Amino acid sequence: MIKIFKVKSFAHTPFSNEEDLGYLRKHGLEITTDIRNADVLISQNFKHLKKYFLRYLKEKQFLVWTLEPRFDTSFTSFRKILFGFHKCYFMNIYTQDIFITIPAFNLPGIKKNLSLLSEDSRIENKKIVALMSHYQGVNSKHLLRNNVNIDLIGLRSKIAIEGYKHGILDIYGKGWPDNISIEDSRAGNWPGRKEEILREYSFNLCFENTIAYNYITEKIWDSIGSYCLPIYFGKDTNIYKIFPRNSFIDYSDFKDPTSLFNFIENISDVDFVTRLNKCINVYNSLSKLGKADEWEIKKKILKNIIDKCNVIMSK
Repeated sequence: MIKIFKVKSFAHTPFSNEEDLGYLRKHGLEITTDIRNADVLISQNFKHLKKYFLRYLKEKQFLVWTLEPRFDTSFTSFRKILFGFHKCYFMNIYTQDIFITIPAFNLPGIKKNLSLLSEDSRIENKKIVALMSHYQGVNSKHLLRNNVNIDLIGLRSKIAIEGYKHGILDIYGKGWPDNISIEDSRAGNWPGRKEEILREYSFNLCFENTIAYNYITEKIWDSIGSYCLPIYFGKDTNIYKIFPRNSFIDYSDFKDPTSLFNFIENISDVDFVTRLNKCINVYNSLSKLGKADEWEIKKKILKNIIDKCNVIMSK
């Protein structure tokens, strides 16, 4: 049995879910609360492991596992530490062994069966909403992969601010300067409040935090579920594996925010309905999947953890 010690919190991950932990135990992995008995120290941040490197040199193995894009930005499966005497291993959205399929962690929230819009439906308004925290906004640090900036926080912040200045976009979220955010709505029943907000708008600027293969979170699904046409960034995400072209509005097809705003200003009722109905069809195809389908996806994610730990311990 490989014993794992969790450094810091692993809330809302397979390492905090009893069903998942039971599967891991069945296949040779067990969580321990005694670091002395641990074979592998695991954290969602590399920095939280660093203080253990010298103390447990050659005694224990180290693994960073996280589904949060800014908790760890390593692009390789391991890194040499302690002047090359030891290694730290990585599983994150960039190593492509966590988000193994597009709805990897989102299926439990995709349960409604949405009715298609009628062909004669009309756009009630052409206002855009952006539900996002500010973080560092347009000053967000570049995240370079193969000399390409894959950070989307800075870009989506720029679009949001320009849309706000043009009076065609409303911002909800914390940390925005100059009181340009209508409210920070995350307190209390955030899922319910989020749906209330989205239903007041026709378009939702809902980029992820970063560009990564199969890294598709609840953002686009919540938008579709509230009949709000997503404005998403699709390039290099593999999203077109399940979405048809000309469904959501793909910002990577536009050269700048002005081009996007002009497109929305001129979009016809027919094009809007056609696009949103394509999105709804994708949503409904996933909402039909049951618990057994969810578990099959989850098992693949858990198997990657098991395989990684076995590889680590064989070194």
